[in-house]
Amino acid sequence: MVLNPGESTTVGVAFMMHAGMDGVHDFRVHLLTNDPTQPDREITILSNWVP
Repeated sequence: MVLNPGESTTVGVAFMMHAGMDGVHDFRVHLLTNDPTQPDREITILSNWVP
């Protein structure tokens, strides 16, 4: 997807956890851009999975 300056979009992510993976997790999603000063934008998602 290409965004022009001033445009925005929504990014969706889905996580699948299995039994025994409860607790705190720290996920990082990398968004590749054509911005020469920030070609790789990192989004951090913090979660706490409860059984």
